[in-house]
Amino acid sequence: MQFTPTTPDGLADQLARWIGRRSDRAVIGFDGPDEIGTAALADAVAERLESTGRPTVRVSTRWWWRPASLRLEVGREEIDALLDSWIDAGALRREAIEPLAPGGSGRYLTRLRDPDTDRSLRDQRRDALPRTLLLLNGPFLATIGAPLDAVAHLQVSDATLSRRFPAERQWWIPAFDRYRADHRPAANADVVISYDHPSAPAVAGAVG
Repeated sequence: MQFTPTTPDGLADQLARWIGRRSDRAVIGFDGPDEIGTAALADAVAERLESTGRPTVRVSTRWWWRPASLRLEVGREEIDALLDSWIDAGALRREAIEPLAPGGSGRYLTRLRDPDTDRSLRDQRRDALPRTLLLLNGPFLATIGAPLDAVAHLQVSDATLSRRFPAERQWWIPAFDRYRADHRPAANADVVISYDHPSAPAVAGAVG
């Protein structure tokens, strides 16, 4: 895989141009945890798209976690549960992804549950404008079975994850090892971003 060095602004510009070429609605995944800067990168790309007049919706999988009673029912540090059942993938697909996919209804939600208070939210459905783009960020995106139109995978080492994750999240690191082995996210992504050093990223894939 051939990586091309770039700058943070250059990376966001490239991704915005790549995503913005789509003439219809599209759902684009940013695959990686918030702790390494995935959400911030998706936000920066969304700002650039909006500045060109392209309607853009931002969704994070952390707002679609199941209630803690379900996430933690088999243990507080259970990797199988983290990968397979922390996210309410059915609700995420039904309420956010499918409505904003090409041919979808256009009536969508961006959030279901507050991950900090563990309470359901009462957000109202919104109506998407024509050609709306959905930028979805979160770790383990390949596990949710969602019909994404394209994926940008943020690739980092376990050492980077160890530095970025707080103590209570260190148990997530083996889950990333399993995710890489089982789902091969870098091999299956449209774009791979080397992001161990966000101030000096490098990119490979379809953004040229």
